[in-house]
Amino acid sequence: MANVKSFMKKVAEQGKAAPAPAAQPSAPAVPARTAAAVAPSKADRRASDISDAIVPCHTRQEFAQEIRYHWNRSRKEFLSIGRYLNRAKEILPHGEFEAMIESDMPFSVETAFRFRAVAEAVDTGRLSLDVLPGAESVAYQIVTMTPDELERAKAQGLIRPDVTRRQLIDFKRSLRPPKDVTPNDRRRQLLAEYARLRARLAEVRDELRRDHGIDPEHDYGRGRTGVTIDVEAEDVGTGADDGA
Repeated sequence: MANVKSFMKKVAEQGKAAPAPAAQPSAPAVPARTAAAVAPSKADRRASDISDAIVPCHTRQEFAQEIRYHWNRSRKEFLSIGRYLNRAKEILPHGEFEAMIESDMPFSVETAFRFRAVAEAVDTGRLSLDVLPGAESVAYQIVTMTPDELERAKAQGLIRPDVTRRQLIDFKRSLRPPKDVTPNDRRRQLLAEYARLRARLAEVRDELRRDHGIDPEHDYGRGRTGVTIDVEAEDVGTGADDGA
């Protein structure tokens, strides 16, 4: 027992005599990086590369599946852009939003306006995501319709993902009354029609000369020599009939 007590006493004395461990220098504080400043990781880049890679396809079903995937992804992308723009408009101080569009964005102010309008129409329920076209320029033609135009377009089956911009523009023009035609407008219309008819007459004359050996302008000047016009007998009235 005495040996045990002596051993414990020595251990305690050694612990008191041992110098305190030197303090380790603290590492300098590193400011937290914002999400915007964090570069994409290799995994993120690999995922992006994979999603953009062309998948080997051999059947109609495989091609259709891949095309639908990228079609839907394009719709989500421009819709997300519009939502970010609308959010930035609400949060950024006055003047910064416009400066951001003009200096920091890869598209014009007009394109940004279309993105915003489409996103707002979807988020407010005016335009369903199920019928959203795959391009913002096409979707914008829908969201700029009046309520009456929108109802008529729905009735005609034009509010669908595969509708074209030209179809929507033609539809709008068909509903709106024509503008008053000025004398200058009428003159331009007549000159355009004249040029079209003149070109058509030149084509007809060339075909007659080439394939039938007839020059209508030349032969008419000589009393229509060589020009034969077939007329049905009943189309020509007789003198007796005229007198009856």
